[in-house]
Amino acid sequence: MPHVQTNRLRIYYEIHGSGEPLVLIRGLGSACDSAPQLVEKLADSLRVLSFDNRCVGLTDQPQQSFTVADMADDTAALMDALKVESAHVLGISLGGMIAQELALRHPQKVRRLALACTHAGVRTCVRSPAWASQIFNEASEMPRPEARRHSVPILFSRKTIRERPDIIEEMLQTAMNNNQSKASYLLQLGAALTHDTYDRLHEVKRRTLVLTGAEDVLIDPGNSRLIAERIPGARLVEFEETGHVFFLERVDEVSRALIDFFQGE
Repeated sequence: MPHVQTNRLRIYYEIHGSGEPLVLIRGLGSACDSAPQLVEKLADSLRVLSFDNRCVGLTDQPQQSFTVADMADDTAALMDALKVESAHVLGISLGGMIAQELALRHPQKVRRLALACTHAGVRTCVRSPAWASQIFNEASEMPRPEARRHSVPILFSRKTIRERPDIIEEMLQTAMNNNQSKASYLLQLGAALTHDTYDRLHEVKRRTLVLTGAEDVLIDPGNSRLIAERIPGARLVEFEETGHVFFLERVDEVSRALIDFFQGE
């Protein structure tokens, strides 16, 4: 299995496809085996560098607190180790927070920036409804398989839950085991809870696409609107009748929008 030793930690990575490089930064508790449909679609046109963040999957899991900025530096170190001078960047959820910091701390490494279902920090974010926060908190106390199934109402739209049980089951199977202890999960969560780029987003100089599910109850779409307003020239796309994992619910449309953005003039 491919690992690379950076100057920070040993990171597990995968490369799919060919073409311009795209660094895919995943969310809380997500490892390389999550969202394979999206990776496959993107890899038709791009060389996708996918990896496990620190404290999940097959990457090192140091048990000291860290920040989202540290995770952005991990990403930059991975790119250096693999001799990727610059790349398009797609960050999903927590990965979107990491991508924001990467664009701010290492702007020379980012060609174009896509931020999916993410926010600019707890201090200024549009809050989830109480029922969604309750499900999230309950799931954090459960074993991984039970937690993912319990989280379905805050990951998918009501229409998807009602009409497309197949993609829900597929997600549950691929995300069954992420090799993450509760301690490592809490370290990642702690980083997310201290994330704050709100006052610096105007410094992002790369062309930016912001994407969200219109019915996302985990990270309210108002957060994507706020980010799009704060980053000069950013474009916002909302996918109707989708939730937090809109990129699974509408994988064809989302991948096409991303490829068009990364390959456009």
